[in-house]
Amino acid sequence: MKKNYILLFFYTTMVFLSANSIFAQEEQKEKTKITFRDTLDHNFDLSDFIINKKGFIPLPVIITEPALGGFGGGLAPIFIQPNKPRNLNGKMIPMAPNITAAFGGGTLNGSWFAGGGRVGTISKWGIRYTIGAAYGDVNMDYYFNLDKLNKEVESEFNIKTIPVFLSIEKQLKNPRFSVGLHYLFMHNKLEVKNPAAGPLQQKIDSLVSGHLSGNIGKLGLKASFDSRDNTFTPNKGLKAYITADWSNSAFGSDYNYGQFEGAAYYYFPLSHNLITGTRFDMQQAVGDIPFYIKPFIDMRGVPTASYQGKTTILVELEERWDFNKRWSLLAFGGAGKGFDNYSDFGSAKWAWSYGTGFRYLMARLLKLRMGLDFAMGPDGFTYYIVFGSSWIRQ
Repeated sequence: MKKNYILLFFYTTMVFLSANSIFAQEEQKEKTKITFRDTLDHNFDLSDFIINKKGFIPLPVIITEPALGGFGGGLAPIFIQPNKPRNLNGKMIPMAPNITAAFGGGTLNGSWFAGGGRVGTISKWGIRYTIGAAYGDVNMDYYFNLDKLNKEVESEFNIKTIPVFLSIEKQLKNPRFSVGLHYLFMHNKLEVKNPAAGPLQQKIDSLVSGHLSGNIGKLGLKASFDSRDNTFTPNKGLKAYITADWSNSAFGSDYNYGQFEGAAYYYFPLSHNLITGTRFDMQQAVGDIPFYIKPFIDMRGVPTASYQGKTTILVELEERWDFNKRWSLLAFGGAGKGFDNYSDFGSAKWAWSYGTGFRYLMARLLKLRMGLDFAMGPDGFTYYIVFGSSWIRQ
């Protein structure tokens, strides 16, 4: 009888342990199970995959830039790690997430590029850092204003470049404010790939002489304020910054010039689902700045480097209508000018663009929206895949 009790106890224990093991395995499977559905509305959502499973967004890159041949593509896997908000006098202030990305791609005109970088935060020290490096072999059109001509002359250059960028910013007592340093080093080699007609190219050669090969090394200061409610697709708040960079031999540069920028991005809701975004940007260069990195009007619908000048000024307006919890429609427009001397402002051409687009709330917990923008500018129609906001790079 005692033996039966022992056997019964043994079998019961084995069944219990087996069941417990099965339940543990099922629980572990449940924990490791990847879901692409939101827990609230059960729509497609990447929040769990990004935050809990350390996944990434495989961002396709579609290049429609006319200056790069009109069409190309690539891929940029992006890893996002949220940071905890900070307490400021009883109010929780959102902190920008850590972002790690790689990228690579090419275009139909033979350009190709690859690189990667990381933007991160060391919370206990209140430090935000950026590190990035790339290689590019790029065929790109540049435009030159030649004396006694009423139009810009186009010439294509091949640019082989290796840029490395480092920055560090310290948050102040109020974490919305930060100050910091950044450093850019670029080794560049340029050659004419598709010259302009005869005598015109000779004039261009005289303008770019001394700028076709060399190093750029510049050190900069930055002060910024950021009260946006999120980094990717803000609904309200202000981001403003000023930078002052200087390039000379002390920083490893073959050129001696200064570059300054001031910018502001302000978002405010007209209603609970209608968001207005405004952008202002001004850049100023002084000294012997190479032609291929002169400030230019950087705006949807405007070809890269086609409206350059030692001074650039632009304004842009965007309206976003969240017509349901997942989908949004956009309308935007803007204008700007690039010129070398303030006396040339009146005669400088306006760079303008306008367009529309849509967004989908891809990751609700990150407030990350993605979509397409369709823009009309001075040289015609183009489109863009947008990650977060078209202004997110700032």
